[in-house]
Amino acid sequence: MLAIRNTRALSTKAPLIQHRLLLASSRAVCGSKIQHAGFSNKTPVQTATHPLKSAAVPVAGYQSMTATTPPASPSFQQNNILAKLPTPALLRNLLIQNISAIPPVLSFFLFFLKRYSNFITKTPVLRHALHYFFYVHYCAGATKSEIARTVEGLRKLGYKGVILNYAKEVEMPGLSVTSGAEKAAQAQALHEQQVGQWLDGTVKGIAYAPAGDYVAIKFSGAGTRVVEMLEHNHVKPDDIFADALEKVCEAARQKGVKILVDAEHQCQQAAIDRWTMDMMEKYNKGDNVVIFNTYQMYLKASPRVMSQHLATAESRNFNFGAKIVRGAYLGSDPRDAIHDTKADTDAAFDAAAEKLATYHTANPRPAIKVSTVIGSHNATSIRKIRALRQHQASAGQPVAEVVFSQLMGMADELSLSLTEADPEAGFVKGDCGVYKYVTWGTMQECIMYLARRAEENRDAVACARDSRSLFWNELKRRWTPFAKSS
Repeated sequence: MLAIRNTRALSTKAPLIQHRLLLASSRAVCGSKIQHAGFSNKTPVQTATHPLKSAAVPVAGYQSMTATTPPASPSFQQNNILAKLPTPALLRNLLIQNISAIPPVLSFFLFFLKRYSNFITKTPVLRHALHYFFYVHYCAGATKSEIARTVEGLRKLGYKGVILNYAKEVEMPGLSVTSGAEKAAQAQALHEQQVGQWLDGTVKGIAYAPAGDYVAIKFSGAGTRVVEMLEHNHVKPDDIFADALEKVCEAARQKGVKILVDAEHQCQQAAIDRWTMDMMEKYNKGDNVVIFNTYQMYLKASPRVMSQHLATAESRNFNFGAKIVRGAYLGSDPRDAIHDTKADTDAAFDAAAEKLATYHTANPRPAIKVSTVIGSHNATSIRKIRALRQHQASAGQPVAEVVFSQLMGMADELSLSLTEADPEAGFVKGDCGVYKYVTWGTMQECIMYLARRAEENRDAVACARDSRSLFWNELKRRWTPFAKSS
């Protein structure tokens, strides 16, 4: 993921002041709290629902998962699901969870990390501590060999692959000229530079990703003018960014890598949706599903938008790729656009997952393929889809093309449980693909990503007590004499 960063202040006399005003107005419209748009434990805390009616055809012996919830499974505890986790990762999980459980300590850590990032990365002792306890926990590395080692380690744990995301931020230098002609020329040069930086990082990510895995991209990371086009809901990107998108898609298609286009602020999403659907129409042909759009189900409009996009794919005869998440811009998207209660968001998420996973059974001879990435740390939602796919398999039906994903360094107990059998629930080992969402880049490039992960841990701490007890119990099991024979 590439994001925009101001590297130095702009004078009020600088010709590029319009760009700074654009970003300032964007923050005012979109809100002040900018978060990662992929995965979040945060959900709305307060009415009108916008239910998504599933197109699924009911089958004997199976009730819609929007109406029933599979019983909780004791598999985490009974099967020692964390036994596969390396001890260093286990210790880091406990350290991070316990720091997150003490608000003053976490607040100080976040302040220090954001305020003194350069000092931290240039001081050997602090750099080493940050690297060992946080960077290697959440990030894959900065080079192809480091990323390959991380991916191999994740595969050994039973994960099918990764969703690779580049952390580097696009720099936005100021301009010094004031004349109209020079201003336009330098603004154009800046646009080309920013798109070029975004393209370079994205193509590297595709090269580093194993064939069959995913790369996440963020349109707004391509610079100021792209943000402006998104904000003004341009029908198509300009030639420079359109050419960059085509190069990204071609590189992904040739490598056999899939592209996940991240959702962003609600005020930018209409243009993102339109551009992504155009990319799908060009590249999601035959058996290929190269391009995926992301739907944030905490938005009331998302069920309707997703259904419209699916209908468009049907009518234009191209395959539909969707990633569904609950959402990550609660602090900045308009409040009236968001579901009023967490229960409404959960219902919308589960209904969307069911609609996508039952598309092929609702249409016995579907003209298109539907492929879905479930990006969630919510065990209940994931168990529902896993149960649905298990039912499809036992009924002799084609099984939905669905994979699950969680952030690297978070929800390990959930991710690992999906790689194992659960006899009580009827789940067999290997019945689903699990991908870890992995960020790569140098430590300096990943600083703000690490800060976001720390903030998410703070928000999730109230729900993490059971998780902490699992990690503590596993640590005691390993360090208790004769534990293996007990």
